[in-house]
Amino acid sequence: MKLRTCIFILSMLSTSAFAISEKNYQTDYSSKISPLIQRMKEGTFDGAEGVKIHFRTLNSPSAQNCLVILPGRTEPIEKYAEVVYDLLQTQTGKNMDYYLMDHRGQGQSGRMAAPSDMGHVDKFENYVKDVETFVKLQNLDKRCEHKFLLAHSMGAGIATAVLLKNPKAFDKVVLGSPMLKIQTKPYSYTTARAIVQGMVMAGKGSKFAVGQKPFNSAAKFEDNTFTTSPERFKMAMGMFDAYPQTKVGGVSSRWILEVMKGTNPLRSRYHEISTPMIVINAGIESYSEPSEMAELCKQAANCKHVFLKSSKHEVFMDRDENRNVALNEVVEFFR
Repeated sequence: MKLRTCIFILSMLSTSAFAISEKNYQTDYSSKISPLIQRMKEGTFDGAEGVKIHFRTLNSPSAQNCLVILPGRTEPIEKYAEVVYDLLQTQTGKNMDYYLMDHRGQGQSGRMAAPSDMGHVDKFENYVKDVETFVKLQNLDKRCEHKFLLAHSMGAGIATAVLLKNPKAFDKVVLGSPMLKIQTKPYSYTTARAIVQGMVMAGKGSKFAVGQKPFNSAAKFEDNTFTTSPERFKMAMGMFDAYPQTKVGGVSSRWILEVMKGTNPLRSRYHEISTPMIVINAGIESYSEPSEMAELCKQAANCKHVFLKSSKHEVFMDRDENRNVALNEVVEFFR
């Protein structure tokens, strides 16, 4: 087993900046990122049990490699256009085609319960099947010299399940704040599971879980738990204004139970993962259990652990000094 733990001093002068900075963010976003979203081709396919799955792609005739991007819970794929743009400013990124997929129940993919802004899934395994179908339909095994994956939070938990199911699915993987065990505060994990299991058994699985609420369009930066960047907080909220159908608030009891049932078996199998990977861990974490991220990297055969002490959960959407470290790791790793 190989473990390389890197703790970065965030003021390092060697950390290069990327194309979009918080200093002139709104102007640069409008002139550079918004047009990129419009350039991306989009479509849908039939996911597991007939749910429509929305995706976007960006292809270059000269690209040899492919990057699949799986967002976290609530995140529409359009939010990752900034990541794609920044990667395209590097030689590594110019040599990649990009494939982004909205998970079922969020983004512009099909919803499975009402209200439509409630995070819900019937089976965790369907998340995994959707990714497998997406890769197959895009013919990535034949199209790409190397297949890379960048996944965040829930998407990274799904990615871990994909790797254990098919060790050759990707050549290299970067996982940001992987949701391998959800945080359940103020309840213990055991108590939370008992509560949601009871709600599901009582026929209330497709209702908001205890403490969960609908989408809040008036959310304030000061109260948010996913980024320390005011500008990227505004961008994330603005995505829901630009694409109203992508709004997602709290989750159902069934969603919590399915994520628990789907990720629990993974935690005894980290040692089986041989795919080279980087796990990026936020120091201010409110959603994914940090100890599980460290354990994954400790047990996996070829894993580098990057710890961003002052970053909140969304390491690819945090303020420049944290995000630049994360993206530099991505560029160097996929080189």
